[in-house]
Amino acid sequence: MKRQTYPLRDGDLSALHFGDMSEPVRLVFLHANGFNAESYRAVLEPLGVHSVAFDMRGHGQSRDMPQPSDIPNWHIFRDDCVEFFERHLPALTDGSVVLAGHSFGAVSAILAAPKLTDKINGYVGFDPVSVPFLFRLTSALPGGRTYMKKRVPIARNAGRRKSVFDSPNAAFERWQGRGAFKGMADDVLRDYISGGLVKRDDGKWELACRPKWEQAIFAAQWHNLFKAARELPDNSKFIYAGGRAPVSTPGTRRAVQKAQPNIQVSFDPKLGHLFPLIQTEFAADALREVLAAV
Repeated sequence: MKRQTYPLRDGDLSALHFGDMSEPVRLVFLHANGFNAESYRAVLEPLGVHSVAFDMRGHGQSRDMPQPSDIPNWHIFRDDCVEFFERHLPALTDGSVVLAGHSFGAVSAILAAPKLTDKINGYVGFDPVSVPFLFRLTSALPGGRTYMKKRVPIARNAGRRKSVFDSPNAAFERWQGRGAFKGMADDVLRDYISGGLVKRDDGKWELACRPKWEQAIFAAQWHNLFKAARELPDNSKFIYAGGRAPVSTPGTRRAVQKAQPNIQVSFDPKLGHLFPLIQTEFAADALREVLAAV
């Protein structure tokens, strides 16, 4: 695992490389909201191929990239992905790659796909946030995003997250086996903490992804992943999860399949939204399947 920095139009994007960096990049991965590239080490490292995972804008070591106070959609992350592909990927590979992601990262990757049709040969989406039109429309209405930050549980809770800790171990003890981290292996949780906490001048540690930025992302739903999904390659795989608060509906899953009939769309009600970080080998196998079909 090696970290590299890539300049974009308004800041520096930090990324982790996994595998043999002397080989061409074969996979680019985008993480979930509030997480970071290092969180997925247990998924990406065993693949045995050269992979790149971003710290998305405002996360991990990309925390200092500009973060608008109010975003209506995830186009800013789409544009970061497209710019990385256009400016930096040609130096890392002489061909196309598999593009993959989890949750908001999976959606950002889909949104980028129409501008990357000649640069991607496969796609894997782990539970991409696929919500109905009226929910998305709320983000575009006056006061809509403010309402969502107060009323949508995942957005409301993100804004209230404890963000400062005495040490990384204190954060580990707070999160181990609790809430969203229940069922997550200790090593995966430590990877998340390693990539997601930064030391302050006063000696304390704080979340790299500021709670208000994480909250703003959850409330920014005015984008159209269904239209963008039309441009995904046939070698594409969606794995939707159920859990207590699904981020898709039967209707939105059908809409994805209708958008690109040749892709594989599956739904497992037994999976929780964070399944790539809990069932890491299952997630790695899904990536292997799409990589093998290239």
